[in-house]
Amino acid sequence: MNTLPFFRVHPRPVVIAAALIVMACPAALEGQDTEKFTERAKRAGEVLSELLSVPDRSPPEGLLREATCIAVVPGVVQAGLGIGGRAGFGVASCRHGAGWSAPTFVGLKGGSVGFQIGGQAADVVLVFVNQNAPRTIAASGFNIGGQVSVAAGPVGRNLSAETDYRARAEIYSYSKTKGLFAGISLAGTKWEIDTKANEEVYGSTLKRGDKDKNGIAALLSTDGASAPALLQPFLIALGKLVPEYSSP
Repeated sequence: MNTLPFFRVHPRPVVIAAALIVMACPAALEGQDTEKFTERAKRAGEVLSELLSVPDRSPPEGLLREATCIAVVPGVVQAGLGIGGRAGFGVASCRHGAGWSAPTFVGLKGGSVGFQIGGQAADVVLVFVNQNAPRTIAASGFNIGGQVSVAAGPVGRNLSAETDYRARAEIYSYSKTKGLFAGISLAGTKWEIDTKANEEVYGSTLKRGDKDKNGIAALLSTDGASAPALLQPFLIALGKLVPEYSSP
C-alpha cells in the first residue's frame, strides 16, 4: 500500500489548532442539543453503506482507493420558495494515515443543470480525488464545477469503469432519490462549511478558524479517533467500507 501524500498545510498552526479542537470537544458538548448532529452523522454512514452495497452499481474500487476525502449529504431537498433553491447538510472527512480525519459539517445549496431532483429528497455522495482536497473542503462559498471540476461518478467494477474516469475531474458525485445510486453532475451547486454545527460540536476554538480556513484544515488533519462520539458512526462506515488508499 502506498502512503498517502502529505497535504500542504503549514504544520505548526495545524498542530496547535488541532490540539485546541480536541481539548475543547468535551466541554463543547455539555448542555448542547446534539440530536440532529448525531442523526446527521448516523445517516451519512448509512448512505455510504447503501452506495457501496451493490458492487455492480457502486463506484469502481479503483476510484475509492484513490479517494482523498469523502463527503456525504443526506436528504438534499428542493426548497421551492419561489426561486427554486435546494439545500442539504452532511459531513466530510479526509484520509489520515491508515484511517480518516475528524469530520467537518458541510452543506450544499443551490443547483443548476444536472441536479434536477424535483420535489424529492436526494442522498448525495462526493468522492474527492485531488491532492488538495482538504483545502478544497475547508473553503466555503464556492461553486462546485467552477474552481473545482466535478463529474458524474462512474459505476460498476469492470475495467473500463475503473479507467475511464481518470483525469476527468477532481470530484465525482453520486445521488439517489429512490432505488439505486447513479452518477450525477453537481455543477453550479454551492459548497459551504456548516459553521454553526462545527462550533456546537467542536467548540468555540473553531470560530476564528472557520473564517480563515485554518480551523477546518486543522480538523481535517486530526485523527478521527479524537472526534466526538456522535461522529463515530460515519467514521466507522468509512473505515469499514472504503478500501485503503492507493495513489493514482
